[in-house]
Amino acid sequence: MPVVRENDYYSLHGIWGASATLALGRIGKGAGMVVGDVQPPHRAMFVGYREGSGRPVLLPFAPDVKVGLGTEAYQAEPPEGAPEKPPFLPDFIPFSCFSGAEMIRSVSLSGERWEAGRVSLEITSFFGSIPDPARANRTELRSGMRPAIYATISFDNTDGKEILTGVFGMQGIRRPLSDASGGKMLGFAQVNSWGFATDPADDVDEVMNWISLFASMSGKKEYLRRLAAEGCLRFSVPAGEKRSYCIALGVFRDGIVTAGLKTRAFHTSLFRDLDDVLADALAGKEKAFEAARALDAEFDASDMSPERKILLANAVHSYNASTELLITETGEPVFVVNEGEYQMMNTLDLTVDQVFHELKFSPWTVANELDFLYSRSSYNDAYGLAFTHDQGVGDCFTPQGISSYELPRLSGCFSQMTYEETLNWILTACLYAHNADNGSWLARNRDVLTQSVESILARDGNGDGLMDLDSDRCQGGSEITTYDSLDASLGQTRNNLYIAIKAWGTLVSFAAVFDRHLSNATAAETALVKKARESATAIMNTVISRVKEPDGYIPAVFEGGNDSKIIPAVEGLVYPLFCGDPEAVSRTGPYAKLIAVLGRHLDAVLVPGVCLDAESGGWKLSSTSRNTWMSKIFINQYVAEHVFGLSDERITRDAVHLGWQCNGSADWGPTDQVASTNGKDLGSRLYPRLVSAILWLYPPEKQ
Repeated sequence: MPVVRENDYYSLHGIWGASATLALGRIGKGAGMVVGDVQPPHRAMFVGYREGSGRPVLLPFAPDVKVGLGTEAYQAEPPEGAPEKPPFLPDFIPFSCFSGAEMIRSVSLSGERWEAGRVSLEITSFFGSIPDPARANRTELRSGMRPAIYATISFDNTDGKEILTGVFGMQGIRRPLSDASGGKMLGFAQVNSWGFATDPADDVDEVMNWISLFASMSGKKEYLRRLAAEGCLRFSVPAGEKRSYCIALGVFRDGIVTAGLKTRAFHTSLFRDLDDVLADALAGKEKAFEAARALDAEFDASDMSPERKILLANAVHSYNASTELLITETGEPVFVVNEGEYQMMNTLDLTVDQVFHELKFSPWTVANELDFLYSRSSYNDAYGLAFTHDQGVGDCFTPQGISSYELPRLSGCFSQMTYEETLNWILTACLYAHNADNGSWLARNRDVLTQSVESILARDGNGDGLMDLDSDRCQGGSEITTYDSLDASLGQTRNNLYIAIKAWGTLVSFAAVFDRHLSNATAAETALVKKARESATAIMNTVISRVKEPDGYIPAVFEGGNDSKIIPAVEGLVYPLFCGDPEAVSRTGPYAKLIAVLGRHLDAVLVPGVCLDAESGGWKLSSTSRNTWMSKIFINQYVAEHVFGLSDERITRDAVHLGWQCNGSADWGPTDQVASTNGKDLGSRLYPRLVSAILWLYPPEKQ
């Protein structure tokens, strides 16, 4: 497990498919469970111990936050002569927290670990592959889709002389689990929404009081004060011993959870309630830990740098926090990825980048997304079939063909993304068809795919291969790209270098997939493949004609005198690599001239003060904007290394990029949009698209 040097930052330990997460890690800030959102909670999480009658010491996730009423709310006047300290805690015990320097924080693909003093806390939140509901039986689904993660807390009292009293607890709970389970589980829950539990043992007690931490450390056998809103598990570790305890943390989202399309959380079809989730998690913990260990073994064996391992691990955990598996009233599963802090549902320009992770661990979700996107996100404009940016926001689905984001008569943020989103659907379809489909999905959807490609080709008005016709949905505005908050260098769709190469990659990938996976192509399909290749060649020729000599770079926009320089000129090259046509990006392949000029371009822009930030040394996606996007850096790094063979220090600025996440954006944890100067968060906080870093686990030779 690589150790994190800058250890004061939030991480999200998402529960796959549950729209829930455990947020923690920012020193002195709140921590705990979050359901239906990704924002870190303003509550305390208690993890620590007391040696004998000494001063309690905690991991620093317990800010001075009061949740719920205290005893004073029930007393009109304090008793005459009452002490200054709370009368319900006559043995008030001050505590201290470990500093950042006293803690060792390390990460793995499956989770995260803190060590300080005599305590260690390990979170296990990712377990690898997710079973397909259409193929797996109920037992497999309960095990693979259980909305629960684990905390393993260990106390080392091997050289101690007195008993060690340990605690694990949270604010915001209302009931002890021993009540409903008859003592078969110990722990606490917030009604039926979330909670934590462990197996009963002689050395474990439930403590629920107005201030449960102090009550736990008092040395007294506490009763359960059910009026309180916080609770702790208390562990008693004798002198000379070391003991570990497994705690399951689970969620349950009952009833209808979405509007616009009525759905329930899929896990409600597998589990009765929260108590069922927690009991099943405790019973299945050994199998879960075995899966986590296997996942980490692949992670540890990879040749990624420690910095990349940390970036990837944090990204995977954050992605899981945004995932939501739903079930319709007719029993159909619907997979949704919410867009981090923005909460937009199935944002298509995220889908196309997250697909690499999904193909590795849950390929069935990609087919589910594609079908659902076609059923609710597709529409027809003046040029043909197209797709919206998203399907709604905050669990509220929009009507078919309508997004929560796109508006007419605009030319910047919130304008239409018609062209790029249609590219994104095609690319996602091609990636799935080549890497995970048995042929049946492509056979069923070949007409949708061909209509989408025809629509893309129709938006080239002058035959140069580039999009130059904005959708009529713009109503006088102009289309934008996923890089909506950047300037025109990356934000404008029309005559844009980034979009041109992405369109080239789309057309090449489409042709490769049809050639390799459809043996019974019709004459019309064969003609369309030929036309796609001709358009790809036209794009190549147009791009080559725009090279600026003698420097060798290509301007970001081919109109308006734009002279910006961008790294994502090469981004679209990743798709043929994964769609069965690596020759297309070869220096000796059919598009060798294009690859050559893009290689020169990359060399020309990856210099300090252009696309390497002059202050930090990190990657600037555009020379004219300090807003740089981590998820896109990861993809472009992959292309630079595996297409162009670059490996020098310009490419591997991983330490800088990790610093942006762990320091510049510490208050939010995984953040996509950051300032290239210092990593300060600029937007897209708590973001799932960072999981594009999974590409580092995909050496091309294994494709």
